Amino acid sequence: MRTLVIGDIHGNLPALRQVFARAKFDPAKDRLIAIGDVFNNHPYSAGCVEELIRVKNLVWCLGNHDALALSWLRGEWGNGKRLGPWRQEDLISIKLSYNNGKTKSDRKRMKIHASFVGSAATLYYVDEENRLFVHAGIDWHFPVNRQPDPIIYNTDRSTYAVHAVVHALRGTRFPYKDVFIGHTKTISEYPDGKPVRRTNLWNVDTGAGSWGKLTMMDVDTFQCWQSDFGPRVTP
Repeated sequence: MRTLVIGDIHGNLPALRQVFARAKFDPAKDRLIAIGDVFNNHPYSAGCVEELIRVKNLVWCLGNHDALALSWLRGEWGNGKRLGPWRQEDLISIKLSYNNGKTKSDRKRMKIHASFVGSAATLYYVDEENRLFVHAGIDWHFPVNRQPDPIIYNTDRSTYAVHAVVHALRGTRFPYKDVFIGHTKTISEYPDGKPVRRTNLWNVDTGAGSWGKLTMMDVDTFQCWQSDFGPRVTP
């Protein structure tokens, strides 16, 4: 059984299918760790969830866009309700993928997906090899399971932008075998679309939510499979 981590999908179903095909992914045998932000940006979020439902051994680290989508799927929006800084406009591509819940079958699908995401998603995951998987990062002054605010798991920027840089400069490491994150797309700095390693941290968000690539990596060998750049795979 391979253990594979996949970066931020952001509703990019063509890229997801392309990566699965290139990696010869087996949903019955391979373990897949989705690093979060399966939803939003591209208009195929619901289709991406359907693909993940097929995965027998799935770990889903909840991203900030996933939290937004889950809130809407549960019917928590409307009548002036909102989720933190999110606006109704931020839901446009998510609503589109579910046909805005117009039909009975649409609403049934929304209910099934809300239940699935609610049960499958976790804020972070530490595997049997002491590898940490989290969407954005943590406050490193506290243990991973005792964070002062749970929102940090899917909104943090300092793990990648500050702590990883400091560790790399000092020649030190995070207190895990490896750390895998997403949330901050690497194409902003490295337009070649490759995942970025800083000390023992990997950022696998290679920009599939915009014009970049979707990346899936074997966490034991660090072999990668990637989609094409966005415009070539997303209609």
